[in-house]
Amino acid sequence: MDIKALRYFCAVYEEKSISAASKRCFVAQPSISTSLSHLEELLEVRLFMRHRKGVTATDEGKRFYQTSIKLLGEFDAMHGLFKKQEEPIPLSLAIMPTIDTTMIEQLLSNLNSISEHVLMRLVELNGKADARIISENLRKKGDRFISLWDESYVLALPHGHPLTLQESITLDDLHGVRFIERCLCEINDDVSSYLRKHKITPLTVAQATNEDWAVALVRAGIGVAVVPESSIRERENVVTRPINGLKLLRKVGLSYNPKSSSSKSLQLLLENIKPLMI
Repeated sequence: MDIKALRYFCAVYEEKSISAASKRCFVAQPSISTSLSHLEELLEVRLFMRHRKGVTATDEGKRFYQTSIKLLGEFDAMHGLFKKQEEPIPLSLAIMPTIDTTMIEQLLSNLNSISEHVLMRLVELNGKADARIISENLRKKGDRFISLWDESYVLALPHGHPLTLQESITLDDLHGVRFIERCLCEINDDVSSYLRKHKITPLTVAQATNEDWAVALVRAGIGVAVVPESSIRERENVVTRPINGLKLLRKVGLSYNPKSSSSKSLQLLLENIKPLMI
């Protein structure tokens, strides 16, 4: 039994999915599966029940998880005792406010390996920063852009809304519908342009400056909203539908000025940032 096997096991336990764990650990699924099989053979117990939607921990798996977490914590603590402590290098990272918080959490968790070397400071989008997490169309002239993920847009509706009875939505269906506008979203002008072009006039009843507030308004039954698909995952009381005729795609990534690429903190960021799978 080795530390890597314990980390794989804990990742599967927490993600409830071997495929999700493989993305989180940046290893192939067969490696995760083989590691789990070796653990089960060594312990002579079954740790997970496999099913279509992922895995569910057995009682033995739950007990083993508690022990594994403790062991991993103690290993990391011991490892830290012998590390040479250095003063962290400041790194300012600006994040577009319309990015869903769950995506930011995934992104920052992938940067955990540099947390000992940099003092990360999250700032507003227009604040002074070493790099920015933005959609590609907000990239400044001369900046380089590293794509991290792509996401499409869908219509978010509250349960019980008449449009939930349809498998897909057309632009005509939005005419007169109570609508939540995402006023700071970079594609808001594109949505408005689409609607004007097709002479569709929804009834704007609220404005939200980020995804969480827009989804909260939808969940409360205030109206419907056009939002990135990632902002709806695992949200209760929200139904999504594709909108025929409204083809919008947001490419989100890291934007930075190449003249600042000599910065040690920025170099660490560029070496460790990885695309997300959504």
